[in-house]
Amino acid sequence: MPPQARPLLTLDVGLARLLVALTTVLLALAAPVRPHLAAQEARVLANDNRTAAGELRDGVLTLRLDARKGSFHPQGPDGPGFEVEAFGEVGGPLQNPGPLIRVPAGTEVHATVINSLDRALLVRGLHDRGGAVADPMDVPPGETQEVRFRLTEPGTYYYWGRTSGNRNGLGVFEDGQLKGAIVVDPPEATADDEVLFIGLWVNRDDVEAQAEHVRHTFLINGLSWPFTEPMDAVVGDSVHVRVINATPASHPMHLHGFYYRVDARGDAQLDTVYTTAQQRLAVTENMSGGTTLALSWLPKRPGHWLFHCHFIDHISPEQHILEDPSEIVHGEDGAYPGAESKKHEQLHEHAYQGMAGLMMGVLVRDPEGKGLVEDPNAERRQLRIFANARRGYFGDEPGFGYILQEGPEPRAVDSGRIPGTPIVLTRDEPVEVTVHNRTPVPITVHWHGIELDSYYDGIAGWSGAGSRLTPAIAASDSFVVRFTPDRAGTFIYHTHMEESSQLSSGLYAPLIVLEPGEEYDPDTDRIFIMGWGGPGEDAPPFLNGSAAPPPLDLEVGKSYRLRFINITPSNNQNIRLLDGEELSTWRRYGKDGADLPPHQAVRVPSEQYLGAGETYDFEISPDRPQDLVLEVTTSVRRRENPVMKVPIRIR
Repeated sequence: MPPQARPLLTLDVGLARLLVALTTVLLALAAPVRPHLAAQEARVLANDNRTAAGELRDGVLTLRLDARKGSFHPQGPDGPGFEVEAFGEVGGPLQNPGPLIRVPAGTEVHATVINSLDRALLVRGLHDRGGAVADPMDVPPGETQEVRFRLTEPGTYYYWGRTSGNRNGLGVFEDGQLKGAIVVDPPEATADDEVLFIGLWVNRDDVEAQAEHVRHTFLINGLSWPFTEPMDAVVGDSVHVRVINATPASHPMHLHGFYYRVDARGDAQLDTVYTTAQQRLAVTENMSGGTTLALSWLPKRPGHWLFHCHFIDHISPEQHILEDPSEIVHGEDGAYPGAESKKHEQLHEHAYQGMAGLMMGVLVRDPEGKGLVEDPNAERRQLRIFANARRGYFGDEPGFGYILQEGPEPRAVDSGRIPGTPIVLTRDEPVEVTVHNRTPVPITVHWHGIELDSYYDGIAGWSGAGSRLTPAIAASDSFVVRFTPDRAGTFIYHTHMEESSQLSSGLYAPLIVLEPGEEYDPDTDRIFIMGWGGPGEDAPPFLNGSAAPPPLDLEVGKSYRLRFINITPSNNQNIRLLDGEELSTWRRYGKDGADLPPHQAVRVPSEQYLGAGETYDFEISPDRPQDLVLEVTTSVRRRENPVMKVPIRIR
């Protein structure tokens, strides 16, 4: 575990934040305050977005920004540093993200931008919202420009600068850290939220040299996991979070252990604050590049949780930034940074060595003992799951699968199916699941969307609390999970360890929770689970375990529930139900296992975009014979998006 990470996760969070603040002050005192000093003398400090910049007086915010070069350290002050361009307040340190502009609605902003760089700076976002977009500020090197505007529309926005390329869009190289948050609060509102700014840094030298390993990392408030500062929460206290995706990439943001309410969606120019009727619940919400999200949730259980992007390559160990990329160790038990011996630490250090990038911890405390816990004396339904490996399933590579024991004897060691066996449970019925690992590598199981005790959440070396942390399930070992599903819907269980190979190779399966008294009917309750056909970027997408799914036969007069699950490693999906060349219709039912409110569960055109880790339920009730086509388009980088078409014959 990195030495900078462990203290933040074991000390009291308040003390940890005090240490971070003291470190920031010390570095600020040591940082240069004169823009012309050499870049190696300036530090770019991580900005936690808790302190508003500028001076607010009599309804006017006066802000002086300075763009300079500095040394950026995404893995803490002792990690490797890289020269970037960043904003800071005049007389203060450079920051990543840049200084937070936070004001009540109606505030007039008087902003001064000083360009202390050696090339022209184009700044966007310093203008009012709700009307026409203002022209960007084009500041020549060594010059200063001023702008006045009034922020009247409450919401979450951002500003950004560009100095390279065509200077359009959001940068990712040395000018990629010239970005900052803008938060406009309703009048008289109290700021009681977290502002999480998603960034991206890519090493231009590696790209231009066409290096085999391009050093890059996704960031939250200027740091990469496990150096991101954990979010502190208390059982029973509402948590409010603003998320800004200031990168060109899509990020399906997943919260472990709890549902959150989607309060607003927007971008740099417009923020739509949802009414009560528009709000809905989610555990994963896809954020396309340049968008914003506001969410709220209520912690019910104490422990360690995660909030992260569900694209596996955005949280993979490849995002560890090393001076020497060859220090990444690849072995059959994982990919880990550092010396060869590091790979043997993964049974206990997977959370810190086996993941990096766009992830932050969520520490939920329970000082008054009000949190929910599983009843240790409850009578539980007993289930046994076997994680098996089948050699040569994907050419030379093995296939993995979860197999549910459905009779008196376990399945054969080499048996398997992709996706794994669906588990069907009943709301409020306690269960005990024993997971047996018969693969040659350590695994875990994450119960995606299920609200359960932290210890059973499935993140080796992280889930749990104190000294009771979830272990990896070693080869030939087992682990017992206990939970009581408290809502009916569509969920997933999948590996959360070495996902780039294990998830791609089949360690995922549907989990269906029914209402008491319901019985699962596979004829009218259809599951469509989207995964990947083996490791490697050239593998095809799978739908229900096949790259070419067979036709479906439905009957007139029956109602069908269609459960769509996207558990591809790093791919979004667009699904359409076509009647000839036109969209058909279906009734929206639920998202991420939560039923939609009645006024949202209505008939709509049959098209839906799913981020990785999202589930959606729909209902169709065919009233006449017809031929439909289910079309699934997978977003794939660096090659044409593959399209699967499944004929649906209604007779």
